[in-house]
Amino acid sequence: MPRRRDTDGETVISVTSAQPGRSEDLDSRIARYAWMMSLRVVCFVAAVIAPSPWRWILLVGAVFLPSVAVVFANAQQKRKLAGADPYDAPPRPQLTDRPGPVVQGEYVSDQQLRDDTEK
Repeated sequence: MPRRRDTDGETVISVTSAQPGRSEDLDSRIARYAWMMSLRVVCFVAAVIAPSPWRWILLVGAVFLPSVAVVFANAQQKRKLAGADPYDAPPRPQLTDRPGPVVQGEYVSDQQLRDDTEK
């Protein structure tokens, strides 16, 4: 029968308090980089359509946006997920003073029983 290990006073670590996995982190980084690069394409298209002073601002933005996108995409997320409350096991049932009906009687030793049967 396996024995239970008593964990009185130990901190219980819950799986729900774990941070997101590497694949989720990578997916969010790819999404941020894709949004920044799509903004760069919009800057190039708008630079063709926009008048002269805005054209240069949009071109400068399109030139420097890839370096900014890489920095933002590689930034790690600092947010932490709120953990769940630790699990508190319910109290174990204990035996009461009288677990059942008590039968009144006398104690008879084995020797007395042998003596009775020999007669």
